[in-house]
Amino acid sequence: MTQFDRIDRALLNALQKNARQSYAELGASVNLSESSARRRVEALRASGVIAAEVALLDPQLIGGVQLIVGVSFERESPELYARFRQHIQSLAEVQQCYSVAGDVDFVLIVYAPDLASFESWGERELMGWPGIRRYTSQVVWSRTKFVTQWVL
Repeated sequence: MTQFDRIDRALLNALQKNARQSYAELGASVNLSESSARRRVEALRASGVIAAEVALLDPQLIGGVQLIVGVSFERESPELYARFRQHIQSLAEVQQCYSVAGDVDFVLIVYAPDLASFESWGERELMGWPGIRRYTSQVVWSRTKFVTQWVL
């Protein structure tokens, strides 16, 4: 695990709230000079701690439907799971994929233009996948809380 000092943590927390702020603003928020803030942020990027800087879209404004999908396999197999994970990487509709403990083996967050498109996708990509016993889907009606920030 990477070790952070309090300034690194403060920089990471500030960037998670607003990655578009200038180095001068960022430095001022954590009591650093602009050049020191730049050096530290560049080091965090180079180390891979900052994995990406992206634009988050408002799902209500872009349309479509988001679904939470539980996938259960007939049997547990590291090879089968590895192939499934690799397959999931190729599917643009899958926004997130988690291997979990409990009633299902994987939880997917899936985006589709509409429910009919999701139904076709599910039949093609999940029903047709060898080893999947069952998948369940839950339509996201609204979102009460969504954050991407890790508390450091």
